[in-house]
Amino acid sequence: MKINLLHLSKIIGGIAAIGTATLIGLTTTTHAYSDLGANTNIQYVKVKRPLFTGQYTKVNGRKGQKVITPKGTILKVEQTNGKSQAYLTRGAISYQKQQRIYQPSQSVPYTKHYTTQYFTPYKLKLPVRTRALQLGKGYTNNKSGDYKPIFYITLDGYIQYYSTPRLKHYKIQNSQESSTQTRAIDNPIWTIQPTTTEKVNTFKTKGNTSYVYYKKGIKGLPDKKVSSNYYRLAIKKLNAQNKLTHYGDEDWQLATWVTYNVGGHHFYDLTEISSGD
Repeated sequence: MKINLLHLSKIIGGIAAIGTATLIGLTTTTHAYSDLGANTNIQYVKVKRPLFTGQYTKVNGRKGQKVITPKGTILKVEQTNGKSQAYLTRGAISYQKQQRIYQPSQSVPYTKHYTTQYFTPYKLKLPVRTRALQLGKGYTNNKSGDYKPIFYITLDGYIQYYSTPRLKHYKIQNSQESSTQTRAIDNPIWTIQPTTTEKVNTFKTKGNTSYVYYKKGIKGLPDKKVSSNYYRLAIKKLNAQNKLTHYGDEDWQLATWVTYNVGGHHFYDLTEISSGD
């Protein structure tokens, strides 16, 4: 039997070509995912595929079953280990949803896959969302500024308003100070039942001004009826301010806030209060 060497070499060459093409195909379909923990600028992430992110159902105020976080959910990044693990929460969600979600208090990484495979960094499209805006020109560091009405817009799209009587009842002077001792994640302003809640139907932002639309006016807020179906609240960000107060020779307190014009009225977002001696 004679073997045609030229024919055989063509066959072998064809097989090699197929193998090479297959390897190239495999190479092009392989994804390289990167850790997100090293990026300290990430405040929120969006879930790319369903997974467990540390939350449970809430049953009579206690931890129930694990909750699989759906694709598209926005989560707040509380802390990371600098690599591929993170402590994630649902953030400032509405009071209604809080009654169904249990968030453990331990500040340890719950998500072991904090990578681009499961999450993508997310920037809030409504900049004022989750900012607790209180009536007034700024932090006064005295009783005259305590218990002024507060409102904020939740991550899941509700505007929640807290009246002075409601804040006094829970002893909440502002978004940073309260006579009620709780863990940081349960700052009372984020967990108590609001005086009024309305679903935000739509919003738009132009420059430093955000316009929020909802169907029913909120007593206590300077919203404006703009159609037969909607009320509008205009929120304009102004500037950052601070106040340093000295107590004696060494003790001090520094408060920082951002001022806003809300429907022609002064509001402010108290961002931090620090002190020392």
